[in-house]
Amino acid sequence: MIKLKNVSKFYYNKGIIGTGFTKVNLEFKIGEFVAITGESGSGKSTLLNVISGLDSYEEGEMYIEGKETSHYTEKEFEEYRRKYIANIFQNFNLINSYTVYQNVELILLLNGYKKSQVKDKILKIIDQVGLTEFKNTKVSKLSGGQKQRVAIARAMVKDTPIIVADEPTRKLRHRISKRCNRNT
Repeated sequence: MIKLKNVSKFYYNKGIIGTGFTKVNLEFKIGEFVAITGESGSGKSTLLNVISGLDSYEEGEMYIEGKETSHYTEKEFEEYRRKYIANIFQNFNLINSYTVYQNVELILLLNGYKKSQVKDKILKIIDQVGLTEFKNTKVSKLSGGQKQRVAIARAMVKDTPIIVADEPTRKLRHRISKRCNRNT
């Protein structure tokens, strides 16, 4: 499905070249669960952004269903993201002034669905992540773990073959850890 062949990402800032990552070779198939590990600052998030089509790459080639993407236009990457990719961002990327329901709904509206088509689907996903009682609560009022679950629901509702998750349980782990430490 997705293949990276000698892909590198560089950053340019005031004449200085920084490295995101170099010469990455990976292949992902539908149905696989893949974890990318590494030290802080090693390029994991940058790699996920390239795979998601949110960021460009400078060397090598990324293939989507066997097709080269180095020549893709922004519109072609938008179509790729719409059709194949759902993201769970490390910093959530939620709209704080929107409710839980509105944040989950927004991704579907941006992908061409009509409000009348999505209500049941949204309510089901919100229930699956345990936030039914908060569906009308503004995201700004939620805890970090609850915000993380909204971000997960937003990715799940999109129903794409690929979910790219950047530390999707970080806030949930932190909350569990704090609870365990309190009980010892």
